[in-house]
Amino acid sequence: MNILLLQYQMLGDVLTSTIIADQLKITYPDAHLDYLIIAHADALVKYHPAIDGLIKVSTSDFEKISFIISLSRKLKHKKYDLLIDAYGKNNSALLSFLSGATRRIGYKKWFSSLAYTDAVKNNPDPSIYKTGLALGSRMLLTSPLTKDVKWHLKPKIYLTDLEKVEGKKWLYEQGIDLEQPLTMVSVLGSSKNKTLPYSYMAKVLDKLVTTTGSQLLFNYIPSQKEEAHAIFSACSTLTQQHIFINAFAPSIRDFLKILSHCTSIIGNEGGAINMGKALDIPTFTVFSPWINKSSWNVSEDGQKNISVHLQDYQPELYGDLLPKQMKAQAIELYKQFAPELMFGDLDQFFKENY
Repeated sequence: MNILLLQYQMLGDVLTSTIIADQLKITYPDAHLDYLIIAHADALVKYHPAIDGLIKVSTSDFEKISFIISLSRKLKHKKYDLLIDAYGKNNSALLSFLSGATRRIGYKKWFSSLAYTDAVKNNPDPSIYKTGLALGSRMLLTSPLTKDVKWHLKPKIYLTDLEKVEGKKWLYEQGIDLEQPLTMVSVLGSSKNKTLPYSYMAKVLDKLVTTTGSQLLFNYIPSQKEEAHAIFSACSTLTQQHIFINAFAPSIRDFLKILSHCTSIIGNEGGAINMGKALDIPTFTVFSPWINKSSWNVSEDGQKNISVHLQDYQPELYGDLLPKQMKAQAIELYKQFAPELMFGDLDQFFKENY
C-alpha cells in the first residue's frame, strides 16, 4: 500500500501532523508512506520511524498552479492508494484531486466534494482533547480508516546518540556549563503580532535569571538578529551576563541537538516551543492575544508544560469575542499583557522544573 501525507507548512504544523503518519503505520504496518512538506522542515522529521520518504517543495513553487499540475503528474506515477491532506488549502486540495490517489481524505470545506473521497468535519472532541485541539484535528483525518484511533499520540522528534553528543560538545565550546540550568528562549514570534513586546520579554528574562540563575540561549532566525539584540539590550545588566547572545545554532537540526540538553524552553508560542515538547523538554509558552490557546497548548499540565494567554488574566478585554476575532487589535492587546500578570505562573514553572 502506498500512502501520501500532505502537510506542506508551517514548521509546527509539519511536526504536529507526524502523528497522522504514526497512526497510519499502526493501521497499515506494511505500507510505504511519503510525506510532502516544505523543504526546510525536513530536519524535524529526520529518522522518524513512520515516514519512508519525503517530497520536499518550496513556498514559491507550491503557490503556482503550474507547479501543482506538474507535481501531480509525478505523483500519479507513484500510484498512491491513499492520500491525506492535512494542509487543507486550495492548492493542496487541487493537488489531492489531480494526484490519482484512489482514496483521498481531507477536511470539510467548500471544495471538499471535488477534492476528496472522504471529507471530515474538523471538530475534535474536547472531552478527549482538553488541551491541544490541533492534535485532535489531525487524528480525525484517520477516523475514516480505523475504529481504533490512538487519540493519545503526540509528535516526537528523533535524535541519534551521536547528535546528542554533538549538541553537548557545541555547548561546551560556547562556554556553557551543563551542570547549571540552561534555558532556550523563543525570544521572537514568527511575526510582530505573535511577539511579546520587547520590554515585557526582557522583564520575563530578568525574573528568570534572578529566580533560577539560569544561562540563556536565544532562538530566532537570522533576519531577526537586530530585534533579538534589542531585547538583549532591554534586559538588566545581570541578565545580560547570563545570555550567550552570540551562541547561534547554524541549522534547525543543530538547534534540536542543542535544545535536547536544555532545562526548558520558554517564550513566544511557535515552532520552537513545539519542538521542545516533541523532545520532551519542559515548556512555558506565551500565546499571542489573538491565537486560540486551546488549539496549541499541547500537554499543558500546570507543571512540566504551562501556557499563558491574556484572556486568562483579563477576560473582560474579549467580551463575547473569540481570540481569533481580535487579530486586528493584537498589538494593542499586547500592551495589556504586562509581564507581572504571568509571574505567578512563572514561579510555579520554576518550582517544578529548576
